[in-house]
This record gives sequence, C-alpha cells and structure tokens, in this order.
Amino acid sequence: MRQATCVLLVAAVVSVAWADDPVVFRSDVSLIRVDAQVVDRENRAITGLGIGDFVLRDQGIPQKIQSVDSENLPVDVALLLDVSSSMRPHIQRIAVASREAMRQLRDRDRVALLVFDRQMRVRMSFRDSQSGVDRELERLLNSETFQGGTDITGALLDAADFLRREGRRDARKAIVIVTDDQTELYRNVEGVSRALTRADTVLSALIAPDAGRGGYPGGYGSPGGAGGGLGGIIFGQPGGRRGRYPAGGQVNGHTQSAGTEEIARESGGDSMRVDDPYGLQDTLARIRQRYAIHFYQPEGVRPGDEREIDLQLTDGLMRRYPGADIRYRRSYYASSTTTGAVPANGYPVVVSRSGSSEDPDRPRLVRRPAAGPGASSHDGPLVLGGASGAPAPSPSKPAVAAPAPSAPPSDPTAPGWRKARPEDLQTQPSK
Repeated sequence: MRQATCVLLVAAVVSVAWADDPVVFRSDVSLIRVDAQVVDRENRAITGLGIGDFVLRDQGIPQKIQSVDSENLPVDVALLLDVSSSMRPHIQRIAVASREAMRQLRDRDRVALLVFDRQMRVRMSFRDSQSGVDRELERLLNSETFQGGTDITGALLDAADFLRREGRRDARKAIVIVTDDQTELYRNVEGVSRALTRADTVLSALIAPDAGRGGYPGGYGSPGGAGGGLGGIIFGQPGGRRGRYPAGGQVNGHTQSAGTEEIARESGGDSMRVDDPYGLQDTLARIRQRYAIHFYQPEGVRPGDEREIDLQLTDGLMRRYPGADIRYRRSYYASSTTTGAVPANGYPVVVSRSGSSEDPDRPRLVRRPAAGPGASSHDGPLVLGGASGAPAPSPSKPAVAAPAPSAPPSDPTAPGWRKARPEDLQTQPSK
C-alpha cells in the first residue's frame, strides 16, 4: 500500500512538473526555426543563452519563443570550393587545415563536398564528418584542373538546391564557400538570398585574395573561358523577377564581385579570410555555436508568403554584454503544411518551406534561333530567358511542335508548280 502511494505521489509530482514546462510542442501548427549567431563586441561567440535572452517579432507582432537550442541539434555542412583558375593554393590550404577543423563537429554532424567553376559538381555526398574528408580533398587536388571560368551565383543556387534536397529536416544547414568572389557571369544577391531562405540554409564565406581578375593565364578569352563553348551568351532581363543582371550585350572580359560577403550577411552568416590559419576551424565552430530559435507560425498565414521577422537581445543581456550583436536571416516563407510535432529523438521537426523544386530565381538559358540560309536551331547564341526576356520553357516540359495542316489534294489543272506524279517521271538517257 505504501509503495502504491509513493508511486502515485511521484506520478503526481512529475505530471505537475510537466504541466509547468513552458516548452510544449503542438502538432496542429507549423514550427518555424530561426538560426542566429550572437557575438560580443570583440566578435567572439556568446554561448549558453536561453529563451529569456531573446525577443522575437513576426511582421512586427511579438511571438512566444518555444525553445532555444544550440549544442544538441545536428548540422549538415556543405563545403563549396571554387576550383577555377588561381584558386589551387587556397584549396590546398583548406585541405591541410581540414583534419583539425573537422574536430569542431560532432558525431551526428555531416559534411558534403561540392566544387564549381562554370558548373557545380558533387564530389562527396553527405557523410559523417570524420569519414575521410581530408582524403577526399587530396583526391580533389589531384583530379581537378583549376583551369575553368567562374560562375559563383549559379554555384550558390545549385548548392542551395542540394541542401534543400539532401539536408535533414531536423538539422541546421550551412554552406561554407571558399572563393575569391570574382565571377565572370551575372550577380544576383537578392535571388541567391531568397534561395538560401527557401533552403533554410546559412552561408559562411572564406574569401581568398583576388589573384588576378582575368582568371587563368592567357586572359578571359583563352580556351575554357568566355571565348569557348559559352562565348555566345547574351543576357536579357529576367521576366517578372527582381535581380541584378546586366541589361544586355555580350559577356566581356571583366569579372565582378558576386556579392558573396553580402549574401553571407543576409543569410545570418559571416565571412573570414581563407589565409587565416584558423579560418575553416573557426567557421565550423561558429556554425556549431549558432542558436536554433523555434516559434509557431501565426495562424491564418497564407502558404508561400514571405514573412519578416525581427530578433533582438533583451535589455538584461545587453547590460551583461555591452556591444553584443545578433546575426540572423530576417525572413522566412510560410509553410503549406501543418506539421510541428516532436519526433522520437526529441528534436523539433521544422516543416519544409522550400516550395517547388524549380527555383524561380534561377536564370534559364535558351538558344535563340539563328537567321540565314542553312542555319539550324542549334546555331544561334544562348540567351537568358529568351531573346525578349520571357521565361524559357521548363526542361521538364519540352515544347511540342504544332501539327502541320493537311495539304489539300493536288489539282493537276491548277496554275503554278505541282508535285510530280509517278507516271509523269521519265527515265533520262545516260550520256
């Protein structure tokens, strides 16, 4: 009897304790996650913060923070390496530092290895952070030519798509790009920032000193550059989207900043110099020290709407850390689902806010039909979104030619040329 009474008392105490717990996850609304980094006036990470240290507003309306987590959530990190001309010594530096840098990650964290010049390629899909990343980097140095051009904007859009597809729903996601920030093609800071928001991904940048804006030896027009296979690209205005594309004309011999550092700041990340001996190590440590702040999406929000958020530190924390700063992405896309439950591992599931797999900010290259006798549809130059700026047809829905109208029956008495009939043909004597 005494044992039964003790059990009941313990159960009652536990149930009261659970009832007083302010962190209660519901399954009928969408749970939104905000990744944030808090640093002091010396740009050092401030750790150990909780719910009472933050104030969050959605569209200006205060929201109750459900949980704040830092150390427990796993992370998925994609290393995005620029293997264009002149980047080899910087990638070698990353390879040397990788073994020690990976010690900043934990057992449940994962790393993927992506490379790009004019195109992005997956060298290593997500795997355990200790599973031979340094060896894969060595193989990369031996197999990549480091002679191509550079399309940083396209690579970032591709990397965001990769994280959106391959990243785990219960993990914080980050891209670490190593580049000199000099791109030959277009710049679209706003479009890449939106793609990272859709992928719920933070960008951190390791910027290399510019080693010569002309690219590889011989200049921009050398083989493999703009004078090669993509020499006929013409850029027009993308229809219906904001962006920073050149207003037209032939791609010339100059490079420009892709705005990588600005994109990193917009995503809530930061930038460091790649020649800092602890650059990669500190970058991974900062990703690990970021806070995951969860709140419920307000009711009545239309799916797909872009929502502005404001996240601040409380006055009490600012008195403890004068000059402290918080870095985070200032918007999210409203979810189209109503799932916010907690899975068996105890980590909140953040609903997918990615929407369609086809990124609306991605430029579409189509080939303009060539003019002149004997020209085929493959002879014209590539254009962005069509010659007039109209969106290009989706590759998944190829255009189907309309059937040709049936020809009327031939009238032998009609004027003009008519099709020869077999009985009209006569064998000509050979000479």
